Amino acid sequence: MTALLGPQYERSRDAIEIDITYACNLRCTNCNRSVTQAPEKAHLDAGRVRQFVDESLAAGKRWRRIRVLGGEPTLHPHFTEIVGILLGYRAQVPSCRIQVVSNGHGAHVRARLAQLPAGIEIENSGKRGNVQPSFGAFNLAPVDDPVFRHADYVNGCSIMTDCGMGLGIGGYYPCAVAAGIDRVLGEAGGRPALPPDQDSMADLASRLCRLCGHFRDGHDVPERLREPLLDTPMSPAWVQIYEAWHRRSKPRPKGPAE
Repeated sequence: MTALLGPQYERSRDAIEIDITYACNLRCTNCNRSVTQAPEKAHLDAGRVRQFVDESLAAGKRWRRIRVLGGEPTLHPHFTEIVGILLGYRAQVPSCRIQVVSNGHGAHVRARLAQLPAGIEIENSGKRGNVQPSFGAFNLAPVDDPVFRHADYVNGCSIMTDCGMGLGIGGYYPCAVAAGIDRVLGEAGGRPALPPDQDSMADLASRLCRLCGHFRDGHDVPERLREPLLDTPMSPAWVQIYEAWHRRSKPRPKGPAE
């Protein structure tokens, strides 16, 4: 059906989510950025955000919405500078909504949010702990499930359409969840520059959606209809991925001459 009718979902051309950091002050269960499973204080350079703005203006991109996320975005050492860069874009495209998505946890985070200039929308989830019953089973890779043995992962899920394409430390992706998956894989295989609208990014969806538990649902399930998830299910592909990540991240012992 995909070959005949095209993919079920397509990545957004007018909305983007920018994961500016994978640092976080919470370790939420089933985090779909792997902040808990593969913790790393990795930040997107402020210059990369400026490049995004320059590329967008040069291409005549009129973003409907830009969302700034993490990790916890307020923990980025240059958070204020990044917000200023994005406000510079909105000065050129006044219709663009700029949103900061925060867990709202802790005095430091709340203070940074309170300092945001007027016109920045704040999506504050007000988390109080690490267990998030409304989160999905992100680490159940569909590639490990026989039910999905004939799946065409080019179809993606509604996140790439509704939430927007993603920009992370590895480049541009169909969604920011895919950017987080590629971080853990260590492949940095996103598009290095802002992709043109005709780029479907289907190759990235095919490679990364096979690992994403959100693909199993396809569309967003309203929170009130979700079964509470209190454990942390993980299929074999993710066990291997995290084991490999931890091996790569383990500090190398210094030799006697170092």
